[in-house]
Amino acid sequence: MSLISPADQARLRDSFNEMLRPVRLLFFTQTLGCDTCLQTRQILDELPPLSDKITIEEVNFILEPEKATQYGIDRAPGVAIVGQTEAGEERDSHIRFLGAPAGYEFLSLVQAVLLVGGRPSILSEDSRKRIAEVATPTTVHVFTTPTCPHCPRAVAVAHEMAFANPNITAFAVEATEFPDLARKYSVTGVPKTVVNDSVEILGALPPDVFVEQALAPPAS
Repeated sequence: MSLISPADQARLRDSFNEMLRPVRLLFFTQTLGCDTCLQTRQILDELPPLSDKITIEEVNFILEPEKATQYGIDRAPGVAIVGQTEAGEERDSHIRFLGAPAGYEFLSLVQAVLLVGGRPSILSEDSRKRIAEVATPTTVHVFTTPTCPHCPRAVAVAHEMAFANPNITAFAVEATEFPDLARKYSVTGVPKTVVNDSVEILGALPPDVFVEQALAPPAS
């Protein structure tokens, strides 16, 4: 039985029909010690029937550590999204999910798939220029919960940043699934964004403001 209503399936199918390029979701999972891996697989499996451009590749987090390292996935469930260049070559989007993309975060997953599939950027030209200037490895963590209606806005901008510049990798992190990360980054509310373990952004800001704060030099 599908998790998505027939009406929502129809709307998603229409959106996915506008995709220009194929999208592959690398699903990092493990058999033991992962309470939400099955739920994550069920959520991901909703997408391929809605578009022949979407595929799922399951990766055993324990048995394929090299692949997990390649994509910067250090826990399961995790999802890395891979697309293609206009020339047909594989392109890592540097968009990541840690935890089940359930509730409102399913919207973040759909937005990410559409972006990698060719949807135009939501960012302004000024923001894209600022992002293009990033020349050093930059990691963005956006902490979310399934019940947070504002979280997809913050996740969308972070994922746009990652997709626009391969020096940036953006993780949407389900805070309740990984309390160790929530404690590490002092997450007491969501969305909370942490850039390079130093810059913090609270709440869902307008895209240009988010980019400006995310790429601002850390306070001394």
